[in-house]
Amino acid sequence: MLGRIGATLEQLARERDELLTTLRAAAPGARPSPAAAVRPPVPVAPVLPAQQLPPWTPLPAEEPTAPRRRLSPQQVLLGLGAVLLVAGALAFVALGWTRFGLVFQATVMLTGTVAACAVSAWAARRGLRATEEALAAAGTALLAVDLGAAHARGLLGLDQVALRPWTAVSCLVVAAVAVALGRSTRSTATWPLAALLAVQPVPALLLGPDALAGPAGVAAALALAGADLALVLALRPALVPVARLLAVLCGGLGLGGGLLLGRAGDVGDAWTATVLLAAAAGAAVLVLRVPRVVGRPLPGRTVEGAAGAVVGVSLGQSLGLSGSAGPVLAAALALLLATAAVLLAGDRPLSGPLPRAALPGVRTALLAAGAALAVVGGEQLLDAERFTALALLVLAATVPAVLAAVRVPGVRDGSTFVALLAPAAAALLAREGGVLPSPATGLLLALVGAGAFAVATWRAGAPEERVCAAAGTLAGVAAGVTTASVGAWGQVALQLGVVGVAAGCYALVSGRRPVAALALADLVLASWIAVGGAGVETPEAYTLPAAVALLVGVLPRLRTRGPSWAAEGAAVGVALVPSTLAVAAAPPALRLVLVVAGAVAMVAVGTLAHRQAPFVLGSCALAFVAATRLGPYAPLLPPWVTLAAAGLLLLVLGATYERRLAQAREAVAWVAQMS
Repeated sequence: MLGRIGATLEQLARERDELLTTLRAAAPGARPSPAAAVRPPVPVAPVLPAQQLPPWTPLPAEEPTAPRRRLSPQQVLLGLGAVLLVAGALAFVALGWTRFGLVFQATVMLTGTVAACAVSAWAARRGLRATEEALAAAGTALLAVDLGAAHARGLLGLDQVALRPWTAVSCLVVAAVAVALGRSTRSTATWPLAALLAVQPVPALLLGPDALAGPAGVAAALALAGADLALVLALRPALVPVARLLAVLCGGLGLGGGLLLGRAGDVGDAWTATVLLAAAAGAAVLVLRVPRVVGRPLPGRTVEGAAGAVVGVSLGQSLGLSGSAGPVLAAALALLLATAAVLLAGDRPLSGPLPRAALPGVRTALLAAGAALAVVGGEQLLDAERFTALALLVLAATVPAVLAAVRVPGVRDGSTFVALLAPAAAALLAREGGVLPSPATGLLLALVGAGAFAVATWRAGAPEERVCAAAGTLAGVAAGVTTASVGAWGQVALQLGVVGVAAGCYALVSGRRPVAALALADLVLASWIAVGGAGVETPEAYTLPAAVALLVGVLPRLRTRGPSWAAEGAAVGVALVPSTLAVAAAPPALRLVLVVAGAVAMVAVGTLAHRQAPFVLGSCALAFVAATRLGPYAPLLPPWVTLAAAGLLLLVLGATYERRLAQAREAVAWVAQMS
């Protein structure tokens, strides 16, 4: 027991020493003690499970966690002191001139500034980090106050200098002093931070408001962003995030200013901004590849894509301001860039002198620039309502889309979809421009839809099959809507029929039943529109095409002799029931003969093929026709004939009741056992 208590006390003593060492190291301005530096490491015994430890062995204690960094009282005091010192200096400059002379004021302020900087250097040599940084910040602020007071009080005639140039000179002086002091005391982080922040407003101050709003402002912002990125390689690690943030802000200002000039400026400013943004984009692609500059790897091809998009937008805006041919040239250039990007892709890229490692980045930049140019140029053409030119350019987009579908398997689905719908979109734009009438546009759309279904039939089983079918469906719907808008119902029927036949062939080859159902519905609708547009009111003109479509749709069930009502029941009912009801309403002789003949044929087919639906529907139709046709003649018979016939019928039924009941049961069972 005594041994275990002693071991526990030794462990507690070691933990106390380690905790004190950690606290001393975490304190601001602390230096590692020589004893701690040469103390040998404490041997650590292997840790055994608690069940295997001897009774006198103490349990291993957990390692002490490092204390969380908090704002110390010393830092609070130093910060408040620095703020009060600067506030006192401002009050002295603002109010002390009524009591003291200008020379005395300048001497006091200069002495205070030099003293703050000197004491900061002395604290740096003594290892007093918090004091060093606080006094450096105070010295920087006092230097700025000195320069501002010199101009405000007219020291040495400085009040004759304009405010903007003097402010720029003051920033440069602060930056120079901070750089010099930073070289003398390299442990102080405030000096390089002050120099970095002081040089940021200098370009804007030197240019002036008018130049700042033009290409010179864009160039200054982009150059300042590049300088901040260059300083990332030279600054200490603690200041690198600040430099990166400043570079992002300056680059964003330059980018926004350049794009704004392309939209609201004149032609010269727009083209100058385009050149500047293109140069900045190229430099960004090269600089942002350096790991030390970005800090962490950016997502793949992000920089190249962003650079290409920026150049494309700016170039499109500049072309739009260059005249009526500018938007057309922008869209044509977009197609050329897209074609070049496609030629650089695939298993055998046409790279020319470009190294293979650079192809993905170049391809991404070209695609992004082409997309941006297409959007900007297309928007400008739409705003000017130049639909004909836009239609030609959209039709030309089929070329890079087809090339991408053939050369690049990874984007074959999307490229095929674009290649099929580009002619359709071009036809619609030509209609808006007044080049094509609506019926001709609808016919072209129908042909595009049929072609899309033909491609889907050819590529049955390939991944792009569904995309082709979707494009064909969209083109067919657009064809019907376009032609129906002018009431050309005959051409609507023709166009829907063309698309329906193509869709039916595709469904037959691919075996897709939903597509087959849609194709049959399309053909039925086309036939209805055709007969309706011709003014046909005969019910059979509408019911028979629907019955044929239903019968074609259930051919697989008929081949396998599926249930009769689920297979041909709907088709027989649609073909027979409306005509039978029409016989009762308006019985012309031809319809009566045809309905009776059709009903007899259904009964015969049902009997011979042993199918229940045609037999039952045919029998019911014959009975309905007989009742409706003979019913009006019943009151014309003499009463004694009616009574005698009823009596004879009852006598026959009564005498042969059991036999007729058995026959009825046999008939019901025979009908029920039909498939």
